[in-house]
Order: sequence, then C-alpha cells, then structure tokens
Amino acid sequence: MESFGAYLKSLREEKGKSLEEIAASTKIAASNLDFLEKDRYDLLPPRVFVKGFIRSYVQELGLNPEESVRRFEDFTKDGEMPDYSQEEHPVFSQKPSPTSFISSTWFTVILTALGVVSLGILILTGVTRLILPGESANEGRPKVTTAQPRGFTEDGARIESDRNSDDAVFGASVPAQRGKKILEIKAVANAWIRVEPDNGPAEEVVMAPGDIQIFTAKQNFSVQTSNAGGIKMRFDGRELPALGKTHQALSLTLP
Repeated sequence: MESFGAYLKSLREEKGKSLEEIAASTKIAASNLDFLEKDRYDLLPPRVFVKGFIRSYVQELGLNPEESVRRFEDFTKDGEMPDYSQEEHPVFSQKPSPTSFISSTWFTVILTALGVVSLGILILTGVTRLILPGESANEGRPKVTTAQPRGFTEDGARIESDRNSDDAVFGASVPAQRGKKILEIKAVANAWIRVEPDNGPAEEVVMAPGDIQIFTAKQNFSVQTSNAGGIKMRFDGRELPALGKTHQALSLTLP
C-alpha cells in the first residue's frame, strides 16, 4: 500500500508546487510538511494536529481535504502506524514508574497514621467546645456580610463585564509595555499554535489545557492553530470573541 506521505507528495508535484510555497501560504513550518511527506509521525504533534496540517496542505492545492483525511484514517487503520495515537504521544502522556511511592507499603502506613491524627484532632476540638461553649462556640461561624449585586463593587460602582470575563479566563492583565503590543493565548484543550510577530521568526508551541503563552510585537502578529475552539486570546488587554470550532484550522493576523 502506498504510504500516506507519498500520496501527499504526488498531489503536490501534480500541482507543481514546492514545500516552501505551501509553507509560506499555510504558515506551517516547512520541516513539519517534510516530516508529513516522509511519514515521520514520531516528529510531529499528535493526530488531531496532523489532521489540521493535512486539511491546510490539501486546501492550498485546491483539492477536497476530506478525501485526504479519510485516506489518512485508512492508512492508520490498516496498521501502517501501529504505535501512533494521541494517547501514546510523549507530549501528553508519561507512563508511571513501576516503583512509584504511591503504590508502596510505606505510603499506606503514612496515610493511615495521618488519618488517625486527624481523627484525634477532631475529637479534641469537639470536647473543647463542649467544655468551653463561649468563644469556642462562635469560632468557625461564617461572617455575615451584605451581598452586592453581581457586576458591582462593595461601594456600588459598576464593574465592566468584559473585563470580568477576561480575568476569569486569563487572570490579571499583563502590564502594558510602551511601544509594544501584547498577545496572550490560553489553551482550554490540547492545541498547537504558531505565532509570527512582525513577520519575524515564528514560534511553534503545543499547549495543554490551562497553559498560557505571552507574545510581544511592535506592530502585528500572524497566528495559526489547528484547534480554533481549543484556545482563547487576549490582545492588548481585551479578550477576543470565540475563534471557531473544536479542531478547526485557523489563520489570522492581529490587529
């Protein structure tokens, strides 16, 4: 059976395009495209990102990407790549050591001892409260405060809603830097991103949920991802709206 990489290469050569031309148009590193044509999946990101590469690659040739993705699935299903899957990719998994401390007898003994000590503290606290019902009885009671309407501070001032949503996703804003623009990207799912500031050297990152990457530029950013629904962006302190669907390939320029 013809390898999937050889199939992609034949499509490209039929259209008379070079890897460098496709890399420039899709913003995918030429080295990644070369790995794809040589079936070097051990050097590429996990399967979901490879599918994004394939869609961008084939669309640039003016062909239907779904046919190529189906061929890729058939290629892996036929056992041509028995060890290639997202679950087994080294970026996202690490096999536990067979000599893990958690699985040892000492861990069980220590955990049991901590449980006995905690139980003793609870019993002692209960006895103390029975004997000294004064201040001890009041300890631990929740402090009563007047609740403020959502969206307002304690003095009644309105809080801007979009600023609240930014902080909920990203936390505190990155301080502004004079003469520079700031791009913050947070992953809510596994995501591959490529960021090129001011048409300079690009940086490619594989992000896990909760990861935050911060980039600076003087004028603009070119951003590409194969999972638009898996990332959130904040540009110069303002969160951008939803970028797309899960596993959707996306390229955009800011501002």
